[in-house]
Amino acid sequence: MSKIKIYLLALMTIVLITTSLFITKVTKERSEIYPYDTSKSYMYDFNQTNTNITDLDFKNGKVRLSKNDNANSSAFLKVNVETTFMGKYLQPSIELTSGKISFIQYFEHGAKGVRYINISSLMAKGEVEITLKEKYVSLNNDTVQLISFKNQDTKKLKILVLAPHPDDAEIAAYGLYSDNNQSYVITVTAGDAGKFKYNEIYQNRVQQHLKKGELRTWNSVTVPLLGGIPPEHILNLGFFDRSLIKMVNDKSKEVGGYYTDTLDINTYRKQNISKLATGLSGNSSWNSLVENLTYLLEKIKPDIIVTPYPALDTHPDHKLTTVALFEAIKASEIRDGNLYLYSNHFVLNEYFPYGKEGGTISLPPHFGDKIYFDSIYSHPLSSNKQKDKLFALEAMHDLRLDTEWRFSKGAIKLAWKQIRRDIMGRENSYYKRSVRSNELFFVVKINNIYNNNILESLKGKI
Repeated sequence: MSKIKIYLLALMTIVLITTSLFITKVTKERSEIYPYDTSKSYMYDFNQTNTNITDLDFKNGKVRLSKNDNANSSAFLKVNVETTFMGKYLQPSIELTSGKISFIQYFEHGAKGVRYINISSLMAKGEVEITLKEKYVSLNNDTVQLISFKNQDTKKLKILVLAPHPDDAEIAAYGLYSDNNQSYVITVTAGDAGKFKYNEIYQNRVQQHLKKGELRTWNSVTVPLLGGIPPEHILNLGFFDRSLIKMVNDKSKEVGGYYTDTLDINTYRKQNISKLATGLSGNSSWNSLVENLTYLLEKIKPDIIVTPYPALDTHPDHKLTTVALFEAIKASEIRDGNLYLYSNHFVLNEYFPYGKEGGTISLPPHFGDKIYFDSIYSHPLSSNKQKDKLFALEAMHDLRLDTEWRFSKGAIKLAWKQIRRDIMGRENSYYKRSVRSNELFFVVKINNIYNNNILESLKGKI
């Protein structure tokens, strides 16, 4: 054997070994995205809900919906999936098409078992035929179940979006609140904690966090303007990021900034321009938070309150924002209306919803205790609305790149981090996760939180 052939053989061996090691590493890192067995079926109980369930034939990659008297509904196909061999390495998906409308739903790598495909955008009054084009996944069904929920007409109702931090309202509900001319956006905290992001500008940590809180408060009272919300309907309560867990443990005690130690509730509250701010009172304590939420509920009188689902969100500020809301609702003795519950930090992992931006959000993975809800609402976002949402997120300072990008070395480091995240499937930015063809909410009747069993189920572990 000639030396050239030996060298080529050695080179091919090295390439094969390197490729094998790389694929093994990518597969391992991607499997770590899912802290559960992706071959398990999702478990949802719809018995407690006002749900319409219908069996449908699935033939030749198509499913036909019969005439529907209520096109304004959220609907899901209960299917049985199994990814192909390549679906363990590449993102499995199904493209759904009906007429000129099409969208993509993504699944976990290696997904198998019961899953739910969101077809809400395809619901119409007449008969509808939907074509399902599988990629790295197959549907093991002759029959699928259509699960549908009758929607409220959200455009005719008064909506209050409650955000724990600046940007939470936009991540969860920009499409919903910007499609309604009666929306209010209320942010609880200034978002002054988090990473020491601007360390290239401020060497002093306290100064950096004070400025960060100022920037993010300003974001919270201006970005909703992009969605057509009038200034009078936008407010930041000025509480301190990461403080709610201390506040709830001693409800009358003032709790200062996590990194700044200031107790002055007006540190960030003073940036408000809405006249609603004149009714804010108290200090940086839990009791004051509940009192201020009570004041706002009685002033706004919303039909829908959009707020985090405590049992499905990992962030303490998110959980406790809604717990404080529950106390305020009871203090005001409100029983009418609905809660639209969301999760920006999904309890199982930070990668849900899976796949690329623009894909649809469907029911999240669930295997344990029942998730309580009375209904499910999927709010559609057109292509243009998705672009508007992306710009709203781009206007939020904390979602932008670190200011390290201003320097060549820092820019290269940030670029390499991004490339590595993309390759390993570990990209979980809000631009990817929340700029989707819909926004999803678990709907709970406000009256039902007076049932202690339901209330504890909604709260989960604090």
